[in-house]
Amino acid sequence: MKRRLFSVFAIVLFVLSGCQKEPTSKYILPIESQYFLGKESYESVKEHDTDSFSLDSTYANEVTLEEDCLVLEASDSQIKNLIENNQKIMEEIAQEFEAIKDNYTVEWSEDYSSVTFNVDDEGLFSDNTAESLENMGHTFWINYILQTNCALMNQDCDTTVNVTYKNVDSGHILSKGLFPYEEFTITQEDWELSQSQDVIRSIEYDGYIDMKMIVEQVDSDKIIFAPQENDSFYSNDESLCLCLDSVYADDIKLPHQIKEGDVFVLRVDGSYALHEDGDDIPDIAPVAVIPEKYYEE
Repeated sequence: MKRRLFSVFAIVLFVLSGCQKEPTSKYILPIESQYFLGKESYESVKEHDTDSFSLDSTYANEVTLEEDCLVLEASDSQIKNLIENNQKIMEEIAQEFEAIKDNYTVEWSEDYSSVTFNVDDEGLFSDNTAESLENMGHTFWINYILQTNCALMNQDCDTTVNVTYKNVDSGHILSKGLFPYEEFTITQEDWELSQSQDVIRSIEYDGYIDMKMIVEQVDSDKIIFAPQENDSFYSNDESLCLCLDSVYADDIKLPHQIKEGDVFVLRVDGSYALHEDGDDIPDIAPVAVIPEKYYEE
């Protein structure tokens, strides 16, 4: 009798353990990740319909598409599945990129935090604009998948990827920056200069400097900063305003959440933006707004 009771008890425990659900956590991801999450191939990424985004239970228990981000409720095993699937798609994109030219290569770190692309001027400055965009489109997708995998691993949706483009002929750096906060502008003059030396930032940004500023106020339509360097640009200004509803913010990538006291590094040229917003605070038009915690001197 005791043996029978023990057997029944063991079976009940087994059934109960099988019914227990794996605990889940909340993950906030870049809105752009909707294009590739859960996709079967790079081709399906290109055909993505933003009006029909969803994830099956292989990858998440719940997914919400918000205005500027994706919110997932997922277990550790589901996140592992997502990362592995992202990796598979990224490897497919990398193969297409490296097939453009024999000397094109792409390498990323195991933790997805950095990537290096080797490119040449033919791919960058093709007479066929659509071809150039397609060539560089591969790097765009790889950068976003890397950032998403980083966010999945460390649960930081604002995380960055250290991106480097290299001149495949000379081995010199052609452009370097923190994705997604810095744009990767590459000109013909940058290419020519990279034949003999590293080019960290495009000559398009000559005259710009990086200034540390603290957030004084955050509203839906503007961010007010306090400059922290009195011996540089804007030395007579106690506050500066970035108007989020103006063209000056169209190409600026901002973190998911910004609060008073946050410190940023703004790339500015000392000029003011021509924008009337009803206050006396001077407006500015930075080309980059980088969270200080990710910024590298």
